[in-house]
Amino acid sequence: MATERNLHDPVFHPRRTVVGVEEGSLLAPRFPMDGLMPCVTTDAGDGVVLMIGWMNAAALERTIKRGEAHYFSRTRQAVWHKGATSGLVQRVIEMRIDDDQDAIWLRVDVAGNGGSCHVGYRSCFYRRVPVGPDADGALTFSEDRKLFDPAIVYGDAPNPTIL
Repeated sequence: MATERNLHDPVFHPRRTVVGVEEGSLLAPRFPMDGLMPCVTTDAGDGVVLMIGWMNAAALERTIKRGEAHYFSRTRQAVWHKGATSGLVQRVIEMRIDDDQDAIWLRVDVAGNGGSCHVGYRSCFYRRVPVGPDADGALTFSEDRKLFDPAIVYGDAPNPTIL
């Protein structure tokens, strides 16, 4: 059984050279001026894109050390543990970082019914956008059912969608 890493061990290294960042073996992430990097999260089993989230240094470090996805909520301005409220925890199977170390890709197994979208669907990408000359802007659903009722799962927690 894997043990949890000591949460006080450093995991990031300084960014000293371009070659070191692009070709080296040390994790030296870059968090742009807003302090956030994008994170693409896919299902480890079938590769479906579940969500796009944001990570600050604390979220990335917690994800690495705990082996479960943590993100930064731009709405709440706080780090959150995916599944802490819903039980739909994302266990990290594999984590990759892009060439210049400013974007993350997580492959995860999702606990419970496998849902990852706060609206109740499996994926946050549950609608198709028409493209091409006949595109009329009408979205079509690519998922035919919700996996859970958000009102039951989240209760009176505030909705993260901003108008």
